[in-house]
Amino acid sequence: MSNPGMNIPGSKYIANRVLLMSALTGGRSGIGRVPDNSDLRVLLDLLTDIGIVVNWVDGEAGRCSVWGINSPRSSMKEARSVDAGESGTLLRFITGMACLLPGETFVTADSRNRQRPILPLLKALRDLGADVSWSNGKNVYPLRIKNGLKGGRTVVPGDVSSQFVSSLLIVSPCADNDVELVVVKPVVSSAYIDVTLREMRKFGVTAERIRGDECDVFRVPAGQRYQPVDVEIPGDWSSANTLLAASVILGRRIKINRMRVESNPGESEFVTILQRMGCSMNTADDSVSVLKSDRLKGVEVDMKDSPDSVLTLIAVALFARGTTVVNNISHLIHKESDRIQKVETELNKIGAHIETTKDSITVTGMKQLHAAATHSHNDHRLAMCLGLIKLRNRGMTIADSVCVRKSFPEFWNFIEAIDSYEEGEKCLEIQ
Repeated sequence: MSNPGMNIPGSKYIANRVLLMSALTGGRSGIGRVPDNSDLRVLLDLLTDIGIVVNWVDGEAGRCSVWGINSPRSSMKEARSVDAGESGTLLRFITGMACLLPGETFVTADSRNRQRPILPLLKALRDLGADVSWSNGKNVYPLRIKNGLKGGRTVVPGDVSSQFVSSLLIVSPCADNDVELVVVKPVVSSAYIDVTLREMRKFGVTAERIRGDECDVFRVPAGQRYQPVDVEIPGDWSSANTLLAASVILGRRIKINRMRVESNPGESEFVTILQRMGCSMNTADDSVSVLKSDRLKGVEVDMKDSPDSVLTLIAVALFARGTTVVNNISHLIHKESDRIQKVETELNKIGAHIETTKDSITVTGMKQLHAAATHSHNDHRLAMCLGLIKLRNRGMTIADSVCVRKSFPEFWNFIEAIDSYEEGEKCLEIQ
């Protein structure tokens, strides 16, 4: 049974990259299936503010045209102020892009976002010849960035955020000279770097990744130019995973169309984890389905490349037999909240058996949960995690649940639809 009003949003990760790359071209790019969430709205407003022309061809379908900074339709000022809001990805990406804009750019963000790490990115940009400074003193926003990226060599730690690497890769083809970027291992969310490289190739620019034992080296030739293209954003795996988790928790059958495993190898790994837990899954024909999900069992997994699905798995683990251990997730402390500490705080309120370290979360499933007042801490991933748990622990409440608007505004509507779907009915199908 298909619900025509339910459509999985396009990938926020890919939309962030594609919109910025299209803004670096000299012509018009057509972008389809741009997701409608608060983070992407901030990005689109920011692009418009700096002089990029964005025209909506079909707002309901998320289809727009973007005219790049080197196109005849762009109108760039000599100075500008931009606010990344609550989006950590946008803060890192626009900081790099500002080096390619004429004149000066002043970059700021909201209070939590200003606490998130950015110094390794600033050092790397300076190594590559960029003029980046704090306009109001040491480590105090806004950042002041002047036009210019010379190129050269820089070294970046890989264990804090892959967004540093992606930001540098996006701007490096436009540097005056070749760029060599050395990323020291371990590299968290490494699959997201591969997503960046893949999207760059669509726009006609390339970077070579040389994998080593102690570091990965990226070589980016100078003299490249982003070319305008027409692209369609694939489905968002982190959003889809929450719906897969809801169906598993409730024992429902579900099929989500227009989902390609290769579009996000990190987050789509969640399907394999569910299979290890005992779910019967299918990923044929550009779709993902849960066919059967009874008698779940705990697993031990490494989720360094799947950060946005960690809390989704924790929700499922509460209803699985045995213990689930999630390792290599120390970088979660730098998200919208300290997700390791905050999920422990909130799950303790409902009587869950959860233990954490600086790098892991351990949950023992099938424990008796009880009603309690919980809080999202303005973290959309934590709000969705708590929403999934509420499907089986009805008495709990969730404060500030609307923060899901950052990435998946329709989450609660989807959850209600899955919850009201009778177990004996045919498979619920989502487009």
